[in-house]
Amino acid sequence: MSERWRKPLTVIDIHPHDTEAVVLPDGRVQRMNVFTFDRESTERIRLGYACAKCLEVFSEAWPERCPVCGAPIRERQAEYFAKEFALLKDDRPSLEEEIEGIRGRAEREESQ
Repeated sequence: MSERWRKPLTVIDIHPHDTEAVVLPDGRVQRMNVFTFDRESTERIRLGYACAKCLEVFSEAWPERCPVCGAPIRERQAEYFAKEFALLKDDRPSLEEEIEGIRGRAEREESQ
């Protein structure tokens, strides 16, 4: 049986980023991708068991550097995770606010 830590991260969605791109050494421009991971994989990255840059998994948390891409895991991964994996603030109105807005628009239309 293989070790549990070797299980690859589970990507559940990939789509092109709207604004970010990278210029390759030969001059080509390639759009960056946005990855969506399952909860377990996201936790493994957050807890330092996988590289947030290249997605390599580690047998132990928080190595000094990623053995594949060289990213400074111990020094910078928490900062990178907070920036890249931060949950977006939900600015949508609540259901009650939405219903009240509909009523208000209906009343304004009726009075016109």
